[in-house]
Amino acid sequence: MKNIGRIAWMLVVVLALSGTAAFAQSGGDSEWRPQVNFSLDWASRYIYRGEVWNPDSVGQADLCLSLKGFYVGAWTNVDFTDVNDYHNDPSEWNYYVGFEYKFTDVPGVESLTIDLGWTYFDYPRANSWDSQELHLGVQLEDILLAPKVVVNWDYEDDIWCVEAGISHKMPLEFISEKLVFGAALDLIWGNTRWNGGLSKGSDTYKNALASAVLTTDVKYEFTENISFGPFLIAAWALDHDIREKFQSSDINNNSNFVWGFSLDMEF
Repeated sequence: MKNIGRIAWMLVVVLALSGTAAFAQSGGDSEWRPQVNFSLDWASRYIYRGEVWNPDSVGQADLCLSLKGFYVGAWTNVDFTDVNDYHNDPSEWNYYVGFEYKFTDVPGVESLTIDLGWTYFDYPRANSWDSQELHLGVQLEDILLAPKVVVNWDYEDDIWCVEAGISHKMPLEFISEKLVFGAALDLIWGNTRWNGGLSKGSDTYKNALASAVLTTDVKYEFTENISFGPFLIAAWALDHDIREKFQSSDINNNSNFVWGFSLDMEF
C-alpha cells in the first residue's frame, strides 16, 4: 500500500512537470506558468535539525512544483553505505504540499511571508517511524537578517518543534560576480516528545532549547537558474542533558559537523 501511495505521488509530480513543459512550449501567459525547483545534494552525513541520523555519506534530492503560492513536492535521502542496511537505497521519502503567501507594504517591515504546509515522512523499511507533520512559518524577508519562525507539529504523536532563525546572502564580487555566500543560524526548541521520545523517565524528556544549527554555503551561479557549490553545517547541543545524550551516542556528539555539495536548478 505504501509503495502504491509513493508511486501515485510521484506520478502527480511527473504529470505536473509534463504540463509545465507543455505550457512552456506553447508560450502561454507567464503569470500562470508553474515554477519547478530541483536540488541534488551529496553530504558527508545525514543531519536533521541538529541531530545526526546517518554517520556516513548520503545523497539527497528534492523536486518541487509551485504555482500561485501553492506547492507540491517530494524529497528523498539515499544511503551510500550499509550502515543502516540501506546500501544505495532510499531510507526516507518526504511528500509535502502547502501554500505560501507574501504580504507586501506591511508597515515597518515592508513584507511578511506566511507558509502553511503538510509533510508525510515515509520510512520504507521502518513503518513504525512514519509520521505526518503540519508546519506554519513566518518570515520577514526584507529586513536585516530576514528573521523567521517555523512551528512544526507531528499531530499523531504530539511532537512539537519550533525553529527560529536568521539568514543572509551576499555576493563575493571581489572574487567573481557569480559567487554568492550564504549563512543561516537556526535555534531548535522541542517539547518533551521531541527531545525525549516516549522515554518519560529519561533526563531529556522535557521542554528545552535543544540545539543551534549554523549553515554556510558558497554558490557559483552558472546562469540565473542553475547554481552549484559546497556547504558546511555545524550544530551544537544547547541543553546539558541533550549534550550528554549526544555524547553517549555512537553517531552524535555535542558538536556535529557535516559538509557537502549542492546543485540547485529553477525553471
